[in-house]
Amino acid sequence: MHGRDKKKMDPRQEHEKRVVLETIVSLLPKEKNTISVSFLSMLLRAALHLETTLACRLDLEKRMAAQLGQAVLNDLLIPSSSPEADGTTFDVDAVQRILAGYLEHEGEAARLDYSTDDDFVSTASPLNDVGMVGKLMVAYLAEIASDVNLPVDKFTDLAEMIPARARFNEDGMYRAIDIYLKVKNFRS
Repeated sequence: MHGRDKKKMDPRQEHEKRVVLETIVSLLPKEKNTISVSFLSMLLRAALHLETTLACRLDLEKRMAAQLGQAVLNDLLIPSSSPEADGTTFDVDAVQRILAGYLEHEGEAARLDYSTDDDFVSTASPLNDVGMVGKLMVAYLAEIASDVNLPVDKFTDLAEMIPARARFNEDGMYRAIDIYLKVKNFRS
């Protein structure tokens, strides 16, 4: 359901589909790991396509953030909902919000794990998936780097969000930067 492939449907039909999707999202279980990231990503794509409420889309992004360590690259390749407006192929803003949500969860997990309360056991995202998320985000950067309409600030903002502790080797980051620079004709 790419934004630019959006076909005009009957407004009543579109409204019905939007209401059904928003209802489905509101009925999803709140517990983490009950729904796959791929399914959440599919729902988010549909929510963007049907222009659901902001609350619905943010709820899906928040759920994806809580499980980002289980995501694969395709889960993040969310088509831009307004390619005419911003010219980009992918919704980088949504991925930034998802990563920010993940980092917030991960930061809370780190603080809770170091609690002095010996009886407390954190159920937040495990710290060991930070490396997997780092690799995923670097792969995402490499994938979106070839978008000729991707503004430099969106690329650099996302790259800077990836914490140093999540990057065990810089090769992937250098590759993404190299692709971006070649596409922007900064290098030959």
